[in-house]
Amino acid sequence: MVQYEPRIQKGDILYIVVNTANESSALLLNQPNFYGASSSAGASSSSSGNTITGYLVDDNGTIIFPLIGKLNVAGMTKAALTDTITNKVKQIAVDAIVSVRLLNYRVTVLGEVAKPGTYSIPSERVTILDAIGLAGDLTVFGKRNNIKIMRETDGKREMGTLDLNNGDIFSSPYYFLRQNDIVYVEMNSRKMQNADQTNVRNLSLGLGIISAVSLIITTITRF
Repeated sequence: MVQYEPRIQKGDILYIVVNTANESSALLLNQPNFYGASSSAGASSSSSGNTITGYLVDDNGTIIFPLIGKLNVAGMTKAALTDTITNKVKQIAVDAIVSVRLLNYRVTVLGEVAKPGTYSIPSERVTILDAIGLAGDLTVFGKRNNIKIMRETDGKREMGTLDLNNGDIFSSPYYFLRQNDIVYVEMNSRKMQNADQTNVRNLSLGLGIISAVSLIITTITRF
């Protein structure tokens, strides 16, 4: 099975909190909306009691962190960013403990599923099977052997396919979904045939009504 750890992307919103017994340092390092921080996470620092904000990764892949300045974070794992910030803030607070989370880790599941929609993933780790489970599983009309995964990486869009009937999905790079992936389940041939039959019936019914109306009009105009 492919091992996967999320990597930070442009447009991500990061929750970063620095816990330290030094209250003055905690106040400086966890100031809301400080140096361009945005999108309140609604959490509080245990040291300072201030609301912690999310840091938006800009189009250059950077954030601006209090007392540290600009950090190039795109492409880093949470663990790598945690280590980077920890090493820098320990010059200010030697007992600092840094926590990093992704606030916008979500996936969208569309098509032939019971509950299509966008789902937030607090654990920041989700497989294609997990996502389909969150969406209530495929409907009886879902095409299991051609699940589409739409993904954007570094501004480039790509599409992959998965066959749920094939055990090889566990080694696919699309088995673990990334933040903001879109899963699309196509309709199978059975539904397409049903749709075609319904369209034919509707067309026949429509033509029948038109013919009947025309006949009535013709009959009326004769008298």
